[in-house]
Amino acid sequence: MASFTTVNYSLRPSKSIQRSLVFEAVQILQGTLDLNEMVYIGFGSIWFTDFQMAHKLLNVTDMVSIEADAIGYSRAVFNQPYRTVCVRNGSSSEILPQLFETDAISIRPWLVWLDYDQALSEESVEDIQLVIENAPPNSILLVTFNARGPYGKLPQRPNRVRALLGRVVPDNLSKDDCNDENLCDTLADLTLDFMKKVAADASRPGGFMPAFRLLYRDSSPMVTVGGILPAKGAASAANAAIKGVDWPSFISNKIVAPNLTLKESSVLQAQLPDDTPLDRARVQSLGFDLEEEQIRAFEKYYRYYPSFAQIVT
Repeated sequence: MASFTTVNYSLRPSKSIQRSLVFEAVQILQGTLDLNEMVYIGFGSIWFTDFQMAHKLLNVTDMVSIEADAIGYSRAVFNQPYRTVCVRNGSSSEILPQLFETDAISIRPWLVWLDYDQALSEESVEDIQLVIENAPPNSILLVTFNARGPYGKLPQRPNRVRALLGRVVPDNLSKDDCNDENLCDTLADLTLDFMKKVAADASRPGGFMPAFRLLYRDSSPMVTVGGILPAKGAASAANAAIKGVDWPSFISNKIVAPNLTLKESSVLQAQLPDDTPLDRARVQSLGFDLEEEQIRAFEKYYRYYPSFAQIVT
């Protein structure tokens, strides 16, 4: 069963924060790299949340959504939010090679978001390699995958990670590196190493520059990693943007947003920004209660926290 039948991807607060951080970072890159006429390529499903953000925030017009599920394809065509969204029916491994040969977009920079809801797999690793080897200069690649799933029982996990990512995985990768607590970080860092190696092996003139590392959890722990495939001569400008103090999308801690009512989030937001950190006693004085971890998460990401409401007519 396709995941869109059970999950509304527009209503997960941690995912929403992660998505906002990604698009804020790409906006920074638009002021640094030649990203005119950028094309957005992703998995819009039936919700198209990221496609709408790409259009509204990045002014991207041409967009391609890949949908393998037959019913999902029909619903995606019905739900496409703009005339310039092209929904392609097929797997990413089938559609991506066709896009590389499409003259209208093959010479323009791409923003590719391979937003898988499943675990990292041989198929997704092949997609990553395919994009890095063939995407136009100044393209941006993001990959999201589940850090829970068929990675095997703990003693077998180092071998499974090695089977997926090959020589970038150190021989001394331990079971502790792959336990439930550490697997997100391990997969994030090794996948970035894999991306750099693919770009080097493909002799891309600008290489691959890691720029995105966002771990988050709504229900399952998820990993988003990626970077820039700069044109020759653009690497220094891209690096300056990534190393800037305002770069929002390379963080070490997981994004775990609290589930708040609209009233709770509004009351908390009215207290911020403030030089004095929020604490539990202060929240209690506002009329409700949260754990300290939830308070810290909201305080850090309140600017990106989504507001959801049901409208009754």
